[in-house]
Amino acid sequence: MKVRIGVDMRLWGDSIGVGHLPQLEMLAFLGYEGVAVPLAGQGLSELKLLRVALTDLDLVPLATTIIPAEFNPIDASERVRKRAVDYLKQRVDEAVELGSEVLCGGLFQAQGQLSGVPPTDREWDWSRRCLREVGEHAAGYGVKLGLEFQSRFDAHLVNTAAEAARMCREIDLDNVGVLYNTFHAHLEEFNPARALPAAGERLLMVHLSESHRGELGRGQVQWHETFATLDFLDYYGWLVVQALGVAASGDADSAHIWRERFDSREQLCADAIGLVQQTLRLQRE
Repeated sequence: MKVRIGVDMRLWGDSIGVGHLPQLEMLAFLGYEGVAVPLAGQGLSELKLLRVALTDLDLVPLATTIIPAEFNPIDASERVRKRAVDYLKQRVDEAVELGSEVLCGGLFQAQGQLSGVPPTDREWDWSRRCLREVGEHAAGYGVKLGLEFQSRFDAHLVNTAAEAARMCREIDLDNVGVLYNTFHAHLEEFNPARALPAAGERLLMVHLSESHRGELGRGQVQWHETFATLDFLDYYGWLVVQALGVAASGDADSAHIWRERFDSREQLCADAIGLVQQTLRLQRE
């Protein structure tokens, strides 16, 4: 497999900027080629400075975002849905300033805003229309949208790779694809050998996240099956290590992390890239 390995900067929180230069230098030294940067109101000037820092370190930025409740693309209010389109277009513009060619996340609905009932055709159509408009805007800048299907605890509209692929097909834009996250897949899919092929040619990116969101290889995710299937599919995109820690403030965050499943962030990153590289070598042999 010809892949590139990155790491999600949410390991250090949602507000990432040039103040994280020591962490970025450490990741570049370890051999990571890119970093997923959450767009969380940093401001254009901060994003430009971060872009320069990443360029100097030869790290590729991969923009991510989370949709808050007030910008829900599937809200019953037309006014809120219009605001959702504007919100996501602004995130695309920020991704461009950062130098990212992708914008990834659960872009189809606001995270954690569950209706309490199964998804409706109307909600599906609202989301599709929103993403079609945002996708057309992104295409003008050469930006791809990565739809990350999420578990039933975070979303109710798109929970599997097959559903994400269906949404991509119905949006019908070449720059909209599927982000496969092993954490969500562990909760919602039967196994990687069935889930990954369901994404088909729409598979854009893979996030490597353990079942407890901590150190890779010490949880319940089917890593051997995941890599074997990616090899079978001849996948050559990004593999992004994703682990999350307790919010710096100690308050609740969107991922609901109450305890950390790793000894240190630095050790986690070193062990993770070693695990991925070793597994890739074994798959090639």
